[in-house]
This record gives sequence, structure tokens and C-alpha cells, in this order.
Amino acid sequence: MTVNDYILQKFQTFGVNLSEADLFDICLNAKISGGGEMNEDCPTRVSVAIAKFLPSLLLRATSISESGFSMSWNIQGIKDYYSFLCKQYGLKDELGNKPKVTFL
Repeated sequence: MTVNDYILQKFQTFGVNLSEADLFDICLNAKISGGGEMNEDCPTRVSVAIAKFLPSLLLRATSISESGFSMSWNIQGIKDYYSFLCKQYGLKDELGNKPKVTFL
């Protein structure tokens, strides 16, 4: 399985179709070739790159409907996956709505 195939299949779970440019951005961030084979050295780099890409994905339309065809994304699932990846790899969760306590 190539890196691009792996990334595409990860996003299919949420109903998201990625463009070639999206795949290129993720692979650039991971410093890995999309055409290369997925192996034991790749998952962490690819997962961190996916986590860094997810916030930009959430800026897009969540559903599309045209001529009787409709498609929607599991936005909450994407947010939960993002949060999971951030926690797993020690990244800052930029989307978390966690309350902050401040003392004056």
C-alpha cells in the first residue's frame, strides 16, 4: 500500500475525499513520498501530518448536494480523530473547547 492510499483510506472513514493537492500537502508535512510504500517507519510521521492538516479541512463545506446527489462529512468524528491524534503525539489541540481557569 502506498502512503497516498493509506491517507485516502484513513479519510474515507469520515466520508472525506481528498484532492491531489491535499495529499501533496500532507506528504510534504510528513517529509515523505506519497508514492512510496507504507512501512513501519511511516505511521507516526503520516499521522502527525494528518493531525496538522485536519484543522484546514474543517474550514470546508460539511455537506454538498447537487442534482439529487448529496455527500456529507462526519465532522464530529473528524474533530474527535484530531483530538485523539493530538493527545497521542503530544500536539497542541487547536480546536479543543476546553475551559480555562484564570485567577485575577
